[in-house]
Amino acid sequence: MADRQTIIEDDMRFIPYGKQSLDKKDIADVMSVLKTDWITQGPKINDFENALSHYTGAKYAVAVTSGTAALHLAAIAGGISKGDEIITSPITFAASSNSILYAGGRPVFADVQSDTANIEPKEIEKKITGKTKAIIPVHFSGQSCEMDRISKIAKKHKLIVIEDAAHALGSLYKGSKVGSCKYSDMTIFSFHPVKHITTGEGGVVLTNNKKLYEKLLMLRSHGITKDKSLFENADENCGAWYHEMRMLGFNYRITDFQCALGISQLKKLDGFV
Repeated sequence: MADRQTIIEDDMRFIPYGKQSLDKKDIADVMSVLKTDWITQGPKINDFENALSHYTGAKYAVAVTSGTAALHLAAIAGGISKGDEIITSPITFAASSNSILYAGGRPVFADVQSDTANIEPKEIEKKITGKTKAIIPVHFSGQSCEMDRISKIAKKHKLIVIEDAAHALGSLYKGSKVGSCKYSDMTIFSFHPVKHITTGEGGVVLTNNKKLYEKLLMLRSHGITKDKSLFENADENCGAWYHEMRMLGFNYRITDFQCALGISQLKKLDGFV
């Protein structure tokens, strides 16, 4: 007869919180990039961003080093600064509120729905004050918040909406892909191994707003731009080497080999979901 410990162990078959699924194609795609001259700041970043835009339906994508970095840049690009109040969920990872603190704002927590654990729109409205600048709804475990209701509240009070969709890549809301930014100014995803697809560490900000997109690109790389249309101090003697720092930014650049993995993983997303 099996002892009690053996019986207990046989009955304990856990579904893991998160575990990446990598195959030979993923590994081959990463290896192919490692054999090139471009392992960072190369063409695979743009390829990955285009693939994410195509999948979600958003016009623009800016890939970064993590979901936390994505939230941080979205907060700054959205104009969050000292003294601003941002309404978000108390049921989430620390990064949702930390990104507000990084930008100098103050997190304000609105209660969640008992059946979904998503932020309750009625509770959001109760928390709005003259200092409220934005709403960061969190799609708990990948299930979308009631974004149509949240969008209406935001428009009524002229607030920015940043979707923390870290767990929601591949989700649908009222026929639209989460990430399309149909109901928000920006949406972020994370590509940590506990998410649907992985790049090891990594994240992205999606938007349909060109000005936000241009700002996010600069913020990702030290606030520097090579886009001539955004230069303010260049003259006719400035050559192709000329770069201009337009704001204080960060080094949140993702690598080409991470993006190669992301492209390969994205092709399998529907199966993962």
